Amino acid sequence: MKKILTIMLAAFMALTAFSAAFALGENEARIVLGADLTDEQKQEALAYFGAADGDVPVLTVTNRDERQYFEGKLPDERLGRVALSSIYIVGRAEGSGLHIETFNINYCTAEMYENALISAGITDADIKIWAPRPLSGTAALTGIYKAYEDMTGRMLDAAAKDLGIEELIATGELAEYVGSEEALAIIRDVKKILDETRTMSDEDVMTRINEIAAEYNVSLTDEQSKQVFTLARMFEGLSAEEIQQRLVNMANAAKKAQTFGETVQSIITSIGEFFKTIGDFFTDVWNRWFGGNND
Repeated sequence: MKKILTIMLAAFMALTAFSAAFALGENEARIVLGADLTDEQKQEALAYFGAADGDVPVLTVTNRDERQYFEGKLPDERLGRVALSSIYIVGRAEGSGLHIETFNINYCTAEMYENALISAGITDADIKIWAPRPLSGTAALTGIYKAYEDMTGRMLDAAAKDLGIEELIATGELAEYVGSEEALAIIRDVKKILDETRTMSDEDVMTRINEIAAEYNVSLTDEQSKQVFTLARMFEGLSAEEIQQRLVNMANAAKKAQTFGETVQSIITSIGEFFKTIGDFFTDVWNRWFGGNND
């Protein structure tokens, strides 16, 4: 029994450590400036951020960095050949959520950035996004990724970053056709039915996506439906928001438990709920060792 408890507690420690890896240090900050800003524009950016030279560590994002994520997924003219959009990020206390404001960004809304960042595993921060003139703002998301990794000393999962990029693109492209509110609503509702879509055929998922769009009086083109479909399938494979929230909930449940037994049982329950494919195994182990029927 001690061996089983050790294994289960080790699993808990590993999982809560994974959760903590997503946390930004409270009040820790970074500025990421577009590499092609003029000196005057850099000062304008700092003024908008409310930061002076030397107050906050400054990083740089290049068009090459931007193209690493977006090339082939967005029209070349939208990506351009320079990186100008810039960001200021400050970590906040756990549970604070994301607070985003933008200036001169004409493709990505604050809500689109927020959803993309949550999907990539970034939460609890204040973020300002600035550009010297109206721009798409795609370099800014790349800059936020770079700032996060510098602040935490950890690389974001590549699949999670791709998921955030794909969500930003899918929502942005759809918003140009139907409006940002409707686009956000359609993507949000598709994410709500991922438990259903996992067991549905591709054709049925496409039908369901079009039904959701119709609820907002939107008729999607085949290309738009396929783009949302691709995003849905990506979410089925990885939902960083769900992973993070489940693990945080698990840690909080353990802290609040009154006894050791309750702590372990809450951990096993949470693990069983999250890792559905091995949930039966943990339940069986719990019943055999702690359910009163172990001989």
